[in-house]
Amino acid sequence: MNVVLRVRGNPWWIRRIETVSPAVELSPEEKFRRLVNAALATPYFTQRERAESLLAAQSLKDIPVMPVRQVLDHKSHFLNPKADKARGMLRLPFASSACVVVGKKLRLPKGSTAIEENAIYKLHLSPTRMLAATPSAIRRICALVEARALALPNLCEAVVVLQGLEEGLLYAGERDMLWRCLGVPIFEQWLGLDGELLASECGVHQGMHFRGNRAELEEIDGGLVLTSWFGLRTPVLRVATGFKAEADHRVCPCGDDQPIILNLAMVQNAAKVLQQAAMA
Repeated sequence: MNVVLRVRGNPWWIRRIETVSPAVELSPEEKFRRLVNAALATPYFTQRERAESLLAAQSLKDIPVMPVRQVLDHKSHFLNPKADKARGMLRLPFASSACVVVGKKLRLPKGSTAIEENAIYKLHLSPTRMLAATPSAIRRICALVEARALALPNLCEAVVVLQGLEEGLLYAGERDMLWRCLGVPIFEQWLGLDGELLASECGVHQGMHFRGNRAELEEIDGGLVLTSWFGLRTPVLRVATGFKAEADHRVCPCGDDQPIILNLAMVQNAAKVLQQAAMA
């Protein structure tokens, strides 16, 4: 079923934008226009010059790159009040009857519960079989385990690391540290600002499968520039992430043919890259 969305506000930037039900796959043009529509509802893009520039854009290449710091430091300016407030859904590598999510607010599958990062002590001697947590929460958990202030006797399935623009990334070598400390397989994920899943690691553990139908990545001056097609609550349009990575386009042994992101890390000269992005 076709749905017509209208951008409301001053008459000079009202435009009809057509899209289709989210239940079916959108074309690249439809995804682009839907994201533009969401951006135009945010305080940042209601400024006349920005709105005119965005409406005139025919593709992503026509939109200036924005440093991630600008979005994170002024997040309320980039919120779309008309979008659904529902959080992203937690995607586990396999079903778990006792998964605990730490430090991230997401919609949870059956058998999962959530706690705040400042309530990690609740994990002590709990029936938790799988952990899903942000990098900062994982570091705190490991520090407590190594100090013998926290015991996780039932953790036997996996640790899912929830990374992103806000959450940050694991540092080089931390996967080995997590294995030594917790003794279970590690699965990395990359989430958007609305909790939408952008990339996830499979059981082969050769990198994260990038969901190209949900987002687009560009490499500019050695850094990754992200556009998330389905983050309509906090629209991300060509945001310079400050991350770098390699891409492997071979079919994964698991059978997934999506590109694999390897060695995702912070750009060493991230400050310089973000400054150049702001001036672009």
